Amino acid sequence: MKDKYINIIIVGYGGKKAKSFRVNLRFLKGAAVASISGLAGLMLFSTFTFYENRYLKGELAKLTQEREQLQALLEKEKEKSSYLQSFKEKVELLESKLMTIDKFLRRKGIRRVPSNIGGASSKVDILDVEYVSFLHNEATKFEKYLSRIPLGPPVWGRITSRFGYRRDPFSGKYEFHDGVDIKAPWGTPVRATAEGKVIYAGWKAGYGKTVIIKHAFGFRTLYAHMSKIKVKPGRWVKSGQIIGYVGSTGRSTGPHVHYEVWRYSRKQNPLKYMYVRW
Repeated sequence: MKDKYINIIIVGYGGKKAKSFRVNLRFLKGAAVASISGLAGLMLFSTFTFYENRYLKGELAKLTQEREQLQALLEKEKEKSSYLQSFKEKVELLESKLMTIDKFLRRKGIRRVPSNIGGASSKVDILDVEYVSFLHNEATKFEKYLSRIPLGPPVWGRITSRFGYRRDPFSGKYEFHDGVDIKAPWGTPVRATAEGKVIYAGWKAGYGKTVIIKHAFGFRTLYAHMSKIKVKPGRWVKSGQIIGYVGSTGRSTGPHVHYEVWRYSRKQNPLKYMYVRW
């Protein structure tokens, strides 16, 4: 009996009787083994859970980082797509402007037909590097063309006399006025309306101090009544270059510029070239 059981005595206090219990030793051992096994299992589960949570946290961090990278790539793709769309629109706008300029030159009697424009976008990728380079070259050519055509006024001011028949301020008779008169303050710079070669610079009867420039495409421009001439015959001038200053020399009633445009020896209305309407 001593080998199979163990006596447990609980001493009483305050006059209470002592209590004793007899516990089966095999049961006690089984309970101890079960407790140790349960504790070991709990520790093993806790350890597994700890490392599992640690692994999951690492995976979550990786996924978060990958998501951020994907979002950044997506933003870049959106920006790239937006840039490409904007670039495409600008290329199409450039193509449209080149066509508009070409039509303008045609109205002026200047034949300039850029190859491929007005149909290339249906055959060639609008974002093709060679095509964009082609448009750039065409734009450069057009810029050169426009710099050689008399465009805009030689000086800013109020037009006091237009092209055509008018009453002559000196004789009072109706006579044909070959150009336009632009009123401006004395000494205001007079600028060439296109690049070309100065073929006359000096005094001209009725016109006073005058400059005549020969341009491309059969154009000639005349600037008269100036107070001072700044260029000499034979000199090449650029568009917008100062060629003299406003005055009132010759048959003039006050400071202004008499401006004429000729093409192939035929008089042109300067207003058609001074204020371009698309």
